[in-house]
Amino acid sequence: MALAPALAAQVTLDIKQRENTKVTMETGINMLQNLKLAGQEIITKNKQAIITEYASGERAKDGTLRTKVTVRKWTGNWEFPGGIKMEFDSEMPGRKAPIAQLEPVLELLRVTLKTPITHVFNKNGSVRVVEVPEDAAKDLPDLFKNELSARKLATQIKQKHESLPDKAVSEGDTWVRNQTMHLEGGQTMTFRIDFKYEGIVEMDNDKLDLITGKISDVAYNMQDNPNSPLKVKNSELKAAKSSLELFFDRKQGRFIRTSSLVHIRGDMTFEANGMELPGKLDLMIEQYTRNVPGDD
Repeated sequence: MALAPALAAQVTLDIKQRENTKVTMETGINMLQNLKLAGQEIITKNKQAIITEYASGERAKDGTLRTKVTVRKWTGNWEFPGGIKMEFDSEMPGRKAPIAQLEPVLELLRVTLKTPITHVFNKNGSVRVVEVPEDAAKDLPDLFKNELSARKLATQIKQKHESLPDKAVSEGDTWVRNQTMHLEGGQTMTFRIDFKYEGIVEMDNDKLDLITGKISDVAYNMQDNPNSPLKVKNSELKAAKSSLELFFDRKQGRFIRTSSLVHIRGDMTFEANGMELPGKLDLMIEQYTRNVPGDD
């Protein structure tokens, strides 16, 4: 990758949805969480790899475009305290969890794999709606039902699109966005991200627009779980380290590659059976998406 001379003083970066295309993206997730609670370390690890296909057809008379989303492959490995390990492979989705308490996690993945999802975009490329069968999550525990919410899925797409500036930019220009990351078990983290346009770079013989970002604020939230006596009372978390890179293809109007590293640390206070428990969180999340050549 090498910096190339800017083609113009300012550039406009717009999402485009193109007809009759098929795009395949690979997503990788690597997570390490160390929670110190009441003098004990609770360490969990999570590594996943997902191959997803996005197939668009003809544009409708009203200008909308429908994109069918299909997960082609999904593998995952988890490690929990006590030496408990769990695996998932979309080639063998029926494999059971090592303990009953973890089975809902795998069931969510199984349901996601077999649930047809369609993204519907407006003529200008913005998200109109995400279509999910109404009863897709009916058999999932309440804590996981929202993972297949059409509103949540649409918000995630909009959030990715909003990483782009809303006006023409020159090299060095900055803008700010608030974005929410959904973790397992009903946990979310909302980040304030300071984005910066770095200019045009050359990658694999293509000229791409590079956007970088850093997290300057973190807010944690945990959905109430009636099956768990442990609740989060408050948290004081900070991004000890963060790095985001977004590579955008202006001709195609889409992100070709993204990568992020987020290291969150800080104090948390939990409540269990009316008692407060001090804790410390150390969370590292690495994630990437990249275009799989051969389609389009």
